[in-house]
Amino acid sequence: MVADVREVFEARKPTTLSFDCYGTLVDWERGACRALRKIYGYSQREVSDDDLIDLFLQNDARTIREDIFPYSNVLRRVAHSVATSLGVRSDPTLETEFASSLSTWPLFQETNACLTWLARHYRLVIISNVDDQMISQTIKQFAVPFHRIVTSEKTHSYKPNRAIFDRAIELIGEPANSIVHIAEGLCEAAPVRALGMASIWVNRSPRSDDGSNAQPSAVVENLTQLVEAVS
Repeated sequence: MVADVREVFEARKPTTLSFDCYGTLVDWERGACRALRKIYGYSQREVSDDDLIDLFLQNDARTIREDIFPYSNVLRRVAHSVATSLGVRSDPTLETEFASSLSTWPLFQETNACLTWLARHYRLVIISNVDDQMISQTIKQFAVPFHRIVTSEKTHSYKPNRAIFDRAIELIGEPANSIVHIAEGLCEAAPVRALGMASIWVNRSPRSDDGSNAQPSAVVENLTQLVEAVS
């Protein structure tokens, strides 16, 4: 049974909240779709937003499983694969432009207001499957600083691999049971709970259910619901 968010926070009394970035704080669906259309010129007649996002997600997940680093190379390969699927010519210049677009992908509307409130009460951390340089540009959009930023580049590991979370706990310097991890990807619940952290699943869209059958500690639809539950 999934517990209420308030119950999780009251029982744990966390000192630190760790966040997945792209999908949880940043609207990766809108950002990736907009960038692919702008760079490659895909029209709505050629491919709907839903189909374009699904192509991106499927290719991203497959390429990450190949343990290709850094993540900018994953995005280049994804752009090439999406173009191939749609019968459109790609080249390294276009693929690099798509990878570079990640730093411009927009935040969700509630992100900064919610982070501002949460930062008054907890230390905030990001755990993300990206390169240091990429996220250094994205964080310029945030209204608050983060105590630690843990990337796949730093750990040579992609979520939901346990190694990136192990390293995050080391860098945070707090017991795992004092950390609550907040992520849009359901699969992240399994490794964090195995390590003793609590897990809040941000179930933003049908794509948030990745079929992993992981069991989060609690579920919200967005960050506003999280803040309302604990304020």
